[in-house]
Amino acid sequence: MKYYGVRNGKINLDDLKISFKRFREFFLDVYFYFENRGDFKLALEGIGHRPRLMKPSPEAFLFNHVGNVNVFPIEEFGHRLKMDTVFTLIEVLHQYIWKLEDLGDFDLYLEAESTAKKEFREEINKYLMHLDEGYILTEKGYIIDLPDDGLGNLITSDLPPQTTDTVTEQVETAIKMFFKYDSNLEEKRKAINILADILEPYRKDLKNYTTDKHDTMIFSIVNNYGIRHNNLQQKEEYEKPIWYQWMFHYYLSTVHAVLNLKEEHLK
Repeated sequence: MKYYGVRNGKINLDDLKISFKRFREFFLDVYFYFENRGDFKLALEGIGHRPRLMKPSPEAFLFNHVGNVNVFPIEEFGHRLKMDTVFTLIEVLHQYIWKLEDLGDFDLYLEAESTAKKEFREEINKYLMHLDEGYILTEKGYIIDLPDDGLGNLITSDLPPQTTDTVTEQVETAIKMFFKYDSNLEEKRKAINILADILEPYRKDLKNYTTDKHDTMIFSIVNNYGIRHNNLQQKEEYEKPIWYQWMFHYYLSTVHAVLNLKEEHLK
């Protein structure tokens, strides 16, 4: 439900910005809500004969994955954590949250993992979008820069059902590498390269699906603008932050199009 200010255009929630200190407070509110509901019980304590998921202890587990000895208990250390630690902790919590349907009977519980994860994402994303230029916790469980609507829809779109696990993993790696909140230009370049490499085995198919000129254009961009090769012939003098964004969008769109066309031709 939209309340008065939003409903009448007096308040634009999309334009609101918060400091990291304020975001950290909201993160703790979200954590306590799900922790009090019991959704981290299996991860932190274990249930009945089922051992805890964060083994051998939450302290040791989080030290190994978050890289900070002073993380757990979160209620004790949470207010001191830096941004990198909080973001890493959010990804860990998203992976290990489990919604238990019947805490009274430890042998009978519903592993409604997707439901709990979805609820956790919806809550934390309400605040991530207002931090700096905006971030989002994706369905795959990693925090990335908040892309524009068109690209945002593309990175959350499923690949065709027949897509191999290798290609799926490559696409997910490229998205994470390009959009993670602290990615640099070199990581973005490598992400574009990964998408171009996915298309390489489909060069013959591209000529059938489109035209020879389109096939040439697809690979000339990465081959001549410092994405794939490192030599004096490369064109390097251009606004990389702007053009890398376009390149990633273009190659990810092309990957989706080629995989969908390939599947259609197999029917």
